[in-house]
Amino acid sequence: MRDTKYRVENLVLYDYKRVEQHLSAMAAKGWRLESIGARLWKYRRAEPANVHYAVAYIQDASQFNPGPTERQQTLEELCAAAGWTKVTDWFQMQIYCSEAEEPVPLETEESVRLEAVHRSMKRNFLPANILFLLFSLVMLGLFIRTLIVDPLHILENNGGLFLGPLWLLLAAVLLVSLAHYWLWYRRSARSVAQGGACAAPGDIRWVDWAGWALLIPWTALYLLAYLVQGLPGPAVYFVLHMLIICLMILLLRRTTALLRRMKASFGLNLVLTLLADVVLAAVLVGGLNFAAIKGGWFNGDRGETYIYQGQEWDVSPMDLPLTVSDLTGETYSHISRQDTSAGSVLLPRRVCREHVMEGTVRRGVRYEITKPRGWLYDMAVRNAASSREETFSYQTARFSWLYTWEEVPAAPWGAERAYRELCDGEFTDTVLLIFSDRLVEFEYSSDLTPEQMALVGERVKNA
Repeated sequence: MRDTKYRVENLVLYDYKRVEQHLSAMAAKGWRLESIGARLWKYRRAEPANVHYAVAYIQDASQFNPGPTERQQTLEELCAAAGWTKVTDWFQMQIYCSEAEEPVPLETEESVRLEAVHRSMKRNFLPANILFLLFSLVMLGLFIRTLIVDPLHILENNGGLFLGPLWLLLAAVLLVSLAHYWLWYRRSARSVAQGGACAAPGDIRWVDWAGWALLIPWTALYLLAYLVQGLPGPAVYFVLHMLIICLMILLLRRTTALLRRMKASFGLNLVLTLLADVVLAAVLVGGLNFAAIKGGWFNGDRGETYIYQGQEWDVSPMDLPLTVSDLTGETYSHISRQDTSAGSVLLPRRVCREHVMEGTVRRGVRYEITKPRGWLYDMAVRNAASSREETFSYQTARFSWLYTWEEVPAAPWGAERAYRELCDGEFTDTVLLIFSDRLVEFEYSSDLTPEQMALVGERVKNA
């Protein structure tokens, strides 16, 4: 039988009455609070008993302090004299217990208690949550603006589809939490001014549980979207990234606790913890990114390669729906191919590239096959066939290019419609083919014969 237990306690810093009641109920079941972590509260088994808990607040208490502050020491001495034993602290909250039948109350002045709670909230809870709320509102605004101005930019990316509702959820949770505290503080201030006690905050835990209840399935759908597309790499990357963040939080807390035991000053502890945060992020997140890039988690693994004339070539080239050899009927000694799944679950896209070399002759082909869901088909076609301007600035000079499309005969390609790209009025090597269920942007470095066009249309239409 285990003597310790960890629980995720969904309690808020200012709801001291609920904390006291909860810990007394746990003690009656035979579990005494031992310490409080980032999200986990640690309990130790004991004989069930009627234990009273009381909470006080010390504004200058901090996990970065080398030890108890003068105010904490004074409070501990006063509490010990009244029969209260220090259990642990949770940010500015100081938790005491007593097994006396009718212990002396720690604080009798409700105005003092309210002011202590509010000072603690201003030091810990309010600044961080207000900043997070403002940031999430800005990000949500950018998401909504992009969704209105350029919806395909959001819809063609799983990350964009995932983050937009996530910012909405975060903003809603923070807004409700901050409003709940503000209303409680206003009600308590009015009650105390009239000689009463602080108001009961009410149970706000449902907000946190509702947030998790929405976040978990939404995250599962996000990961499932990549798996449906046959892209396990981004899903694995996301999971590992979240695990790394949890590991970093654990290691940073351990670092802070170690420095505290070593009696490092507040400033030194804070600086070294921040430095450890930067180093851990560089090592762990940087290492994950290196592994993802090296392993081809996002672009696909090309397999074994070799270097010839400063370029990577494939030892065993993968199969593609259409290759340069299919178009030319020739074989090549050096081949480099890439087949990448991109887009989103709503706008899946397959990007194929090939470069070949024989002697001094180099050729290349590239094509993107997009299969929009039915209700997005017309929007995707309009977006693909729209003009765009690209700009480049260097020092004081600014360069721009206008890309447009001109409709060309579609019959040779076997397509419903076909367009050829122009750059500042000059034709490029890119053609846009419109089929009943897909769009194909095809780029080849040479003019094609009608037979080659028909081959291209047939291969990409069935890829």
